[in-house]
Amino acid sequence: MDRRTAILTATATLLAGAKVRAQGDPKRAGTVKSNVEYASVGGKSLRLDVHLPTGKGPFPAIVLVHGGGFTGGAKGGYTGELARHLARNGFVAFDIDYRLMRDLGPGASLPKAIAAAQEDLARAFDFVISESKTFGIDPDRVAVGGGSAGAITSLLATYGPDRMKRRPKAVVGLWGGMYGQESAIQRGDPPMLLVHGTADKTVAFALSEAIVAAARKVGVEAVLMRVENGGHTLPLNQRYQGRTIAESVTDFLKQQLK
Repeated sequence: MDRRTAILTATATLLAGAKVRAQGDPKRAGTVKSNVEYASVGGKSLRLDVHLPTGKGPFPAIVLVHGGGFTGGAKGGYTGELARHLARNGFVAFDIDYRLMRDLGPGASLPKAIAAAQEDLARAFDFVISESKTFGIDPDRVAVGGGSAGAITSLLATYGPDRMKRRPKAVVGLWGGMYGQESAIQRGDPPMLLVHGTADKTVAFALSEAIVAAARKVGVEAVLMRVENGGHTLPLNQRYQGRTIAESVTDFLKQQLK
């Protein structure tokens, strides 16, 4: 089975993700700017929601990519909950939509949709950097991340052979994988936090282990939160070594985007 087929097979059943309760200081949650256009591709308007904290910037930021197997899902679901949590903790969070397989027209396939998602993440990242003053962010402290298909997109766009030109400061991958493209990780690439359940039947836990092994081999910082007996799309309030997943993600981003 080649890499493209492996990705297609494994991602066909990816889920958009369950909603979770946002954590953090509610007083820090600011405003939300909804449906901001970040690009237009083939006549389709690509939009994002901006979750802003209170206080004076410039703030660190993250671009979040939703799951859904590249065939479904949308901003405002799982990534919307994570964005609200991060805004409560002093981050500007950009929750993006991107082209799905149905948006690509005749001859569309999952491999093409995976490539399109990476292209759109790069467009969103470029937009965020170019509009950093508008949103009060520090352009040198911007991460990317996502869950499931969103994690696959974030990982491939950052570390894969067809990586985006602008480099994020860090990556958060929630139950994702690179499906044989781990060897593209290079010395000097940004640090990563991977969260994965050992009982995930949709995206195998071994895929995260392969990423971490490849990253550490070339000296890239890689943290793997191994959630024993966890399945696919874990709730952010699930505890791991005394901290919730949401708190651990926040801690990682604070460390890397300080």
